Amino acid sequence: MDNLQNTGIQTISDADAERIADSLAAALDSRRQRAERSVINSFARQNNLSTELLESLIRQRSQRQSPSIPADVQAIIDKKLRDADDRLIRAEIRNAGSQLGLIDSDAAFALMDKSAVGVGDDGSVYGVRESLAELLKDKPYLASRPSGSTGRTGNFPRQSSDASVYASQLAHARDSGNNSLAAAIISEAASNGILLR
Repeated sequence: MDNLQNTGIQTISDADAERIADSLAAALDSRRQRAERSVINSFARQNNLSTELLESLIRQRSQRQSPSIPADVQAIIDKKLRDADDRLIRAEIRNAGSQLGLIDSDAAFALMDKSAVGVGDDGSVYGVRESLAELLKDKPYLASRPSGSTGRTGNFPRQSSDASVYASQLAHARDSGNNSLAAAIISEAASNGILLR
């Protein structure tokens, strides 16, 4: 506390101000407690109830009416929790996605149906594998093709040397505005000796 003045006549040091404030607060608390006890005793006599019962009721009411978290603070807490859940879900997408051949986990996170995906109270993530499987059925270009694979899977022929497959996947990725997926497709095609633009 800065030096305090009382109408310009008295000045007190910071240490004195702190000591006086502590003493005053203790006196006010003591007075408040005596007044509360007096009201409880009076109410108990008038209504033929025990003071212990009334004190218990007051404590229970105070606990129910304990101050709630301000809305702006709660919004910050909720955002932090959503961010933490998103990080856990993204990690699970990378994990399950690597097993499913996913080539862009960020695109999968943005495109997948998250209505059945969540994080349990214990921190375990559920629903990611199922949601990714559905996404890869609808958008097979998000999955890498096994090298040397032949035959058909999804909507595209799976032949590593087929430039038209890569070109089609690249066009779809560019149309959807997914530049990172487009770069991954170009890179994969190049590794198979196919030059895309």
